[in-house]
Amino acid sequence: MHNPAVEKEFDRALEAILTRVFRMEDAKASLSFSLKESLKNARIAIAYSGGLDSSVLLHLAHRFAIENDCALFAFHVHHGLNPHADDWLAHCENECIRLGVSFDSQRVQIDPQSGDGIEAEAREKRYRALGEMCRKHDIPLLLTAHHEDDQVETVLLQLMRGAGVAGLSGMEASSHSPELPGDETLVLGRPLLSVSRKELASWLVKAGVTHIDDDSNDDVAYTRNAIRHRLVPVLEDLFPGFQKRLSRTAQHAGSARRLLEEVAKKDFEACTSGKNSLNLEQLRLLNQERIDNLLRYWLAASRVRMPSTAWLVQAREQLLEAREDAQIDLILDGYTIRRYRQNISLGRTVESTGNQPHPLEIQWHGENRFRLHQWHGTLYFEESETGFDIDWLQRRKLRIEPYRGSAKLKLAGRPTKTLKALCQDRGIPSWERQFLPLVFFEDDLVYVAGIGISASRLKKNGKCVQIRWERDT
Repeated sequence: MHNPAVEKEFDRALEAILTRVFRMEDAKASLSFSLKESLKNARIAIAYSGGLDSSVLLHLAHRFAIENDCALFAFHVHHGLNPHADDWLAHCENECIRLGVSFDSQRVQIDPQSGDGIEAEAREKRYRALGEMCRKHDIPLLLTAHHEDDQVETVLLQLMRGAGVAGLSGMEASSHSPELPGDETLVLGRPLLSVSRKELASWLVKAGVTHIDDDSNDDVAYTRNAIRHRLVPVLEDLFPGFQKRLSRTAQHAGSARRLLEEVAKKDFEACTSGKNSLNLEQLRLLNQERIDNLLRYWLAASRVRMPSTAWLVQAREQLLEAREDAQIDLILDGYTIRRYRQNISLGRTVESTGNQPHPLEIQWHGENRFRLHQWHGTLYFEESETGFDIDWLQRRKLRIEPYRGSAKLKLAGRPTKTLKALCQDRGIPSWERQFLPLVFFEDDLVYVAGIGISASRLKKNGKCVQIRWERDT
């Protein structure tokens, strides 16, 4: 007989995770919300390595899927680091075929010389592959087999790194993970977090389920393995049953983290000055701790990997204390934080001015948008009561050219000005100007992204089209 306590805890945790996922999908969900109804024809997936933990997860999820009439997928990532990796892939695929579970896999290349180390490199590649398979199969929820012992190891590792409240809270039962690329609704669920490795092993033996033994799990050259095999036994000897208490500490830290997030959210609402930017004057009204808390919240909301405390302290000092005309560019995980006048902005790092976009021609035939890859943004064409005359626009070829500050534009009711002056008037910083597309008809500048339409082409009534520019974030 299987361990009913493990199955009961799995069902309880998974139902809580699924309720969160489907309530998010249905903004109108009310007290009449029914998980049973939402699960019909739903699609969930698990990360399946074939090891002990994920083998238990596979069988528990398979039982749950059958009982609730939902589709289950299993995703396997082939790292190629172990000589038995091909055999593991075959085992996982065969087990899924036997159970009737949809299976997919992806091979990744790990760089042994990665500056982040093999562990971090493999983790990053694994989660990226899992995210890609979730998008491919339209999966809103990916389950992993993380359990109580994994949580303990995570908290100990974060403690040794000097982590703050967020790090000491460990792993959540469900979360949006920056490491798991996908759409904004993709959730990572961990329904076994309150179950120990010992309980999972006992369940597996009683169920008679075969699994893979990865010998790399015994290699104490890897930090997590060293914690598991060297540190945990010592702590267990000194403080029997410490795992449950440390997990409880992580829960307390999680509560504190959520309170800090609520404070940060209110501070963000008070300090925001537009799309993904903060007002420096409002930021200076906060004390140092709240500024750091807000910056962490801001980065996390953009799914940017959290920096070290030292990096954050240096960034805060530069943003708040540098002279007003200083050019500040802080690079972090593919993003750049910049300061211009009284605004701090966060955006993806793009190419430098040395690689300016090349001119191109377009002709509008009623499309909703034109994607301008070189400019890192999109031109949207929208019907309006004012704007370009629709008949005129459809008969003309337009030329898109890179920004140049000396070009001149006359807006309706305004004197003619250079683009540099118009950008200064609107507070458009220099790093954004280099990727503002200019729209010409023959030699006439008829539209400038972020600024507007030339007065000579503006029609104020009738059937018109407005052009709107939107940069990538």
